[in-house]
This record gives sequence, structure tokens and C-alpha cells, in this order.
Amino acid sequence: MTNDTIMPMTPIRYAIAPLQPEAHLFAVTVTVTSPDPAGQRFFLPAWIPGSYMIRDFARHIVRIRADAGGKPVALTKLDKHSWQAALSMHRQVRSR
Repeated sequence: MTNDTIMPMTPIRYAIAPLQPEAHLFAVTVTVTSPDPAGQRFFLPAWIPGSYMIRDFARHIVRIRADAGGKPVALTKLDKHSWQAALSMHRQVRSR
């Protein structure tokens, strides 16, 4: 591998806000400052390192959406725990 093939890492920001803590309901916002031009993918793990039990964290998602530049971006569910945002000409894609 040469230095020409190494991609610099871009920041991903997470914000967590309690909506109804007594119901274990939180808003989690992920902001990708340089999304993949082919369509940004978002994943949740299915298990925890050290545990061989499948946890399926994605089943707890109540609602998911994406936007770029304040406008909605279509999300496609790829499988039980991953989504892909449609192509966007904006520099940021945000999923909530």
C-alpha cells in the first residue's frame, strides 16, 4: 500500500439527547461531514465483542431518517442492521 491509496479519516459526530428517559427513548444524531459519494452507509452492530450472543440492536430503532442541507435524503434498508443514504451533492449527511 502506498501513501496514494491511504484515505484520510473524516470526522463523524454523534449527539445523544434524552426524549423519554423513563421509556429508554433517546434521539441519536450522526453527522458525517464527508459522506461517501456513492451513498453513505450506516450500520449498527449485531453483537458485542466478548459476547457470542446476537443482540440485534437495530430492532430498537423506532424511526430513522436522513437529511443533507436541511432536505430529506432517501434511506434504503439493506439488511437487518444497515441502511444506505441516497446520493447527495451536499457535504454533510445526517441520520437521526
